[in-house]
Amino acid sequence: MPAQAPAPIAPASASPGTDARAPRGRRRGPRALGRRIAQIAYYSVAALIIVACTLQIIRQVFFLPVIPSPYGSCQEGLLALVRAVERARDAAPGTDGEDAALARFRSKLAPEWTYRDGVAVSCRGSAEDERALDAIERLRYAEEHAARREAGDLAPLRRRVRAIVDGQLGPVSPR
Repeated sequence: MPAQAPAPIAPASASPGTDARAPRGRRRGPRALGRRIAQIAYYSVAALIIVACTLQIIRQVFFLPVIPSPYGSCQEGLLALVRAVERARDAAPGTDGEDAALARFRSKLAPEWTYRDGVAVSCRGSAEDERALDAIERLRYAEEHAARREAGDLAPLRRRVRAIVDGQLGPVSPR
């Protein structure tokens, strides 16, 4: 039996409305054009939002205006910051929970700590003053965490003891 030659490949019939010669993946028509315009609009809006947010972050991180310190010297500013931390530490304890203790602590830091960056500018150049400012900042951070921990751990015990004292021993001055 003689070998048969393969059958010739018939050209693909083009469906109505398509161009057999158009590159693959490229669609034509008003629907495709509308889809392309919607994609461009969507990605343009997304890019504008990303750029705007990035600019806001850069401005706030690198170009935040420094409030000038009202204190005459670096040492006066450092003393004011320390006094504010001590005042906040004394105000933080209470029986009303962690959130209230932190709110009291942070409110008592004002107004001195709003000038922290101005104090830092006035202390710039002296390594000793910069170390002192760093120690004061670490103290503020530690005191805030101590107020949080104390409120979380001691507030329930304080409430219990206050209820015992009020119920059995008579009212005590509120704190």
